[in-house]
Order: sequence, then C-alpha cells, then structure tokens
Amino acid sequence: MQIEGLDEMDNRILEVIADNARMSYSDIGEKVGLSRVAVKKRMDQMEKNGVIKGYRTEISAEKVPESIPFYLDIETDPQLTDEVLDQLARDSVIRRLYLVSGNCRIHAEGLAPNRNTLQVYTRYLYRSQKGVLKLNCSIILSTLKDLDGGIEYVQRHLEQEHLEEGGGTAGAH
Repeated sequence: MQIEGLDEMDNRILEVIADNARMSYSDIGEKVGLSRVAVKKRMDQMEKNGVIKGYRTEISAEKVPESIPFYLDIETDPQLTDEVLDQLARDSVIRRLYLVSGNCRIHAEGLAPNRNTLQVYTRYLYRSQKGVLKLNCSIILSTLKDLDGGIEYVQRHLEQEHLEEGGGTAGAH
C-alpha cells in the first residue's frame, strides 16, 4: 500500500500497523529501521494531519454468531434529512453513516443481531421515520476485499480457513 503525499518511511509505518495497530513504537521501529521516538513523532504527525484517524477494534461481522451485516441506501425529504441523520446516528445497529451524492441520499452500514431485528428496524425506518422517501437494504454476504486490512488480508484468511477445513491448496486462482 502506497499513499501518495507520504514519504516512504510513513508508508512503511502504515503497512506495519495495518496488521496490528497495537504494536509498540519500539516494535514498529524495529521493523522499519527507526527509533521508538522517531516512530512516535511520525505517527503523531500523521494523526495530527488526519492520515491516521484513530485506532479501533474491528469486529468481523461474519464471525459474530447470527449477526447480519447490512447496508442501507436512503433517500430523504430535503427538509428532513438532518432529522433522519440524527435518528440513524442514535441507532445502535448503525455503525457508519455517509451523506452521498444524489437527491438527499444517505448510505449507512450496520450490524443487526439477527434477521428479525433487521426486518423490524428497516420496517420502522421506512414506515415511521419522517423524511424517509425510499429505503433499500442489502445484506452483506461476504467481504471480498478490505483495503484497511490490506489488499490481500481477506483473501489470505479465506485461503487459510479453506486449508484448515481440508479444502486443498491455497493460492490457486
């Protein structure tokens, strides 16, 4: 992964922490050839510039028993878009919200504990939330590429699981 506008060392640091953001500055420094202090200074600067937005636990929705990862595409009444956004921001099943191009459109990513909850939630949004004109819900079946986890991150793990289940050789495309 190379991000334009960053020097090679910052890109190397980002590659190292992409797999494990909990590494110590010393361990990162060992991998990229810098001191702990130099790594901390560079990472602090990337945080200040907004390149690194934060460190979080990424929950694999596909591994949570019975959970349903989903996307919502919502078209709203222009005068009520903020009200719809406020409601979505308060809903615990919604993980990410985006205002997207188009006629007052919102894209939301969520994780419902089960199908029934998702069905009740989407029905409530469409029928009861003022301002929702159209709502499309898509259930995520599988993640095929995740740049935040590295371009080969998901594929590598899928291949490993396949091998562990006795499915043959990895890497055959």
